Amino acid sequence: MAYYVEEKLSGSAIGARRPVINEYFLSSYTMAIYNGCEFGCPYCDGWAIQPRPLNERVRAPIDLPERVQRELEGLDRGDLVGITALSDPYQPAEFTYRLTRQTLRAFAEHGQPVLILTKSPTVVEDLAILERIHASSLAIVMFTLLTIDPHLAAKIEDRAPAPALRLDAIATLKRAGIPVGVALMPLLPYVNDTDLILHATLAAIADAGADFVVWDYLLIPDERHRGRINEMLARIGRYPPAYYRDLYRGRALPDLTYRNERDQALLERCDALNLPVRAPHALYAGRLRPQNEAALLLKHAAFRDSVQGRTHLARQGRELADLVYAGKATDIQLRASPLYDTLHAILRRTRDADA
Repeated sequence: MAYYVEEKLSGSAIGARRPVINEYFLSSYTMAIYNGCEFGCPYCDGWAIQPRPLNERVRAPIDLPERVQRELEGLDRGDLVGITALSDPYQPAEFTYRLTRQTLRAFAEHGQPVLILTKSPTVVEDLAILERIHASSLAIVMFTLLTIDPHLAAKIEDRAPAPALRLDAIATLKRAGIPVGVALMPLLPYVNDTDLILHATLAAIADAGADFVVWDYLLIPDERHRGRINEMLARIGRYPPAYYRDLYRGRALPDLTYRNERDQALLERCDALNLPVRAPHALYAGRLRPQNEAALLLKHAAFRDSVQGRTHLARQGRELADLVYAGKATDIQLRASPLYDTLHAILRRTRDADA
């Protein structure tokens, strides 16, 4: 069990504006509520950047809501803030401090778009606040869900709530009209990436009513984290270290050929289930800055182009997305995109507002 340390923030509550928009979480800004995480999932990137065990101590910045209130004054109302930074906002410490709830109230008062990434169904307790935010701007909840097998989940997610509870929460939020996504993050080679497990997991996600799903691969940034992953694999079953050594070959991400093959398989399965692989445009259309909306549309199209082998078109789309987000795209550059008519209509809102 973690112990709690109350403190005051030494820096900003909300990070600096991102130079490129985050296509997974639609975010221009990122923030964390707590520092440290009691769930302690062994695959989490947080282990690699913390000098001490991630789940040993949780720091609770008791002045966070007031700081957020002030910082939101300087943010564009069309920029989404992702509460997604390496610490679950609804971990058990939230029952004691309610910092997430207080922060969301500040977002509701300012009408600031927000996306929350969590493993906990406790987010449903703040449904009324999420409804207020969504009525004036945009509120999205994303659940990290790696498998629906409760026995496997217990071995790879330590103290995180059971997958069935997350699926129930997805259905509850969906019925209330709150957009809900699922993050298959990370895909763990030989663990939750098999066709059988992916089929069952994606089918359950679709049945629960999720609006979309995203995925990414296990990151192993250093040898310290590699050792932790090997320990996790040993708890699951007989996974010789050579399995990952051959697949990663000392790199932070698994082999590109493996990733491309899994991307194609996941895309095909999601399409068969009518489960979008990125947030559908309809969820955020007219709710973000026009530049943000257009950039996301381009990046999401570029992802599908990349998976389906249209490499040049994917690269072109990503480069144009970054120019649009920065407000530097020319009409000539926009006309080179197959999405020109839609992009022009979106960006025209900016020109009309400036007129």
